Amino acid sequence: MLCPTRIAIALLAAASISSAGLAATPPAHDDTPDQVRIGTGVICDTQDEVAHFVQLMGEHDPRGAMIAVNRQVANPAACGMATVAFQTGKKIGEVRTSKGAFTILEIEILAGTVDGDWHMMTPTRRQFTAVAVEGLDV
Repeated sequence: MLCPTRIAIALLAAASISSAGLAATPPAHDDTPDQVRIGTGVICDTQDEVAHFVQLMGEHDPRGAMIAVNRQVANPAACGMATVAFQTGKKIGEVRTSKGAFTILEIEILAGTVDGDWHMMTPTRRQFTAVAVEGLDV
């Protein structure tokens, strides 16, 4: 069984983090239930970790923010970069920073990539991400 945060650590070595949250097609923040989406971005184990990540992005680059969150919770895999297939869950809230507004989402990870190969998550795993709110500047 592959864990999304383990996938994230593997991808982190090869990926540069350019923005918070999953960049997904179709957009991860629409209200279509049960639709499977594919996206690449930062996912965290808890909603507090992803909210803190977004807040720190106002002061740091995304990679620095992610490292800071992981150090603060003493878990190097709490937040990581990953490409995953997922379904959106609840909208947890919104965080506004100097870099924009972000919706905090619960997501269910169905599969992830490692070295370009897709692997199903069995069982699926609940994670959290942040998606930029389009059209809102702070």
